[in-house]
Amino acid sequence: MSAPRKASSASPRSASMQGTDGMPAASSGSVNGSAAPWLLVDAGNSRIKWALAPAVRPANWRAASPSFLASGAVDHAEWRTLATQIRAGWSALEADASSTPDADGNGSQTEGRHFAPNAAPLAIGQGGQHDGFICPAPAGVWLTNVAGDAAEQAVRMTLQTLWGMASSDWLQVLRASDARAGVRNGYHTPSQLGSDRWASLIGAHAAWPGEHLLIVTLGTATTIEALRGDGDYLGGLIAPGPALMLQSLAQGTAQLPTLDATMPSGGQAFARSTAEAILRGCAAAQAGLVERSYAQLEAQLGAPVRCVLSGGARHALAQTLVLPFTEHDQLVPTGLYEVALHAAKSSAAIAPEPHTPAEVSRDAGQARGGV
Repeated sequence: MSAPRKASSASPRSASMQGTDGMPAASSGSVNGSAAPWLLVDAGNSRIKWALAPAVRPANWRAASPSFLASGAVDHAEWRTLATQIRAGWSALEADASSTPDADGNGSQTEGRHFAPNAAPLAIGQGGQHDGFICPAPAGVWLTNVAGDAAEQAVRMTLQTLWGMASSDWLQVLRASDARAGVRNGYHTPSQLGSDRWASLIGAHAAWPGEHLLIVTLGTATTIEALRGDGDYLGGLIAPGPALMLQSLAQGTAQLPTLDATMPSGGQAFARSTAEAILRGCAAAQAGLVERSYAQLEAQLGAPVRCVLSGGARHALAQTLVLPFTEHDQLVPTGLYEVALHAAKSSAAIAPEPHTPAEVSRDAGQARGGV
C-alpha cells in the first residue's frame, strides 16, 4: 500500500448557454468547447453543500484530490441563498471561459473557487436575469440527502429558481443499493445505509482502488466505514460527533460549561482545568474509537489499511490520532461524480441514438423516488 498522504481540498471551473425563450437550453452550451457541468448537492445535517463537476471526466482527474469547477455551502436556515451562490459560481465560470485550455482541451484545471454564503436570495424562476447572465442547464443534478424531506424540497426550489418549474424533475436522488460504481453494500438491508455514507464509500474506492480503507467522517455524527480493496463494504459504526459530545455534557450536567469543538484542547496530557479536561476527553474518545477500529480492521484483513479522515469536524481529531491518516474533504461529491458518470455511461450504452449529457441525465432520473 502506498504511504498515506494528505489530499488537497477539491475546488472548480466549466460551461454556459441560453435557450431562445430566455430560459436555459437543454445542453448545447459550453465553455471552451466543454459541455455544461454536473451539479452535485449534498444535504447534510448542518449544511447544504454543492459542487460543479466537468460533464466528461478530465484526463488528469484524480479522485484522491479532485478539482471541482466550483463549490460552496449554506446553512439549512439560509437555503434560499443557495441559488444565488450556485449562480455566482456559474457566472465565474463564464467569466473564466477565455482562460487558456489545458493540453487535453478541457479548459483550465487550476484550483477552483469556493463560494461563501450570499445574503441576497433570487426570486423563483428568475435566475438573476436582470444582469444579463442566465445559468446554463446542467448535464444533470445529483443529490445525497440525510436531512429529510424539507432539505430535498429546498434543493428542488433552488433548481426552479435557476431554471424554472420543470427543472425540479431533473433531480436524481441517490439512495444506497446492493452495488454501485464498484462498491458492494454489505448491510443486511442495503437501503438502510445513509446516502452520504454510500457516496463516501464510492468516492473513497475511486480515490484509492485496490486499497483497504477505514473511512472516518466527522460531522454532526462520527461515522466509520470498513471498505475492502475489492470494493466490498464490510460495515461501519456511528457515534456522536465532537460537537454533540460536548453538547451532551453541557446539557446533561449542572456545572459543566458549553464548549466549542473548534477550541484548541491544549495537548493530550491529563488536563488541569475543566474546559481542557472536557475538550481532551472528547478528543480522546473520538481518537480511541478510530484507533481501535483501525487495529480491528487490520487484524481482520491481515493487511495494511489506509485511514481516511473526512468531514467538517475532522480537524478536531487530526491533532490527536497517533496513526497515519489521509485527509479528503470532498468524499461525498467525489462519490456523486462517479455515480453520475457511471449512470450517464450506462444510459448512453442502451440509448437508441446519441444523447447529450443533460438528456441522458434527465431520462435516467425522472422518477423522484431516487436511484
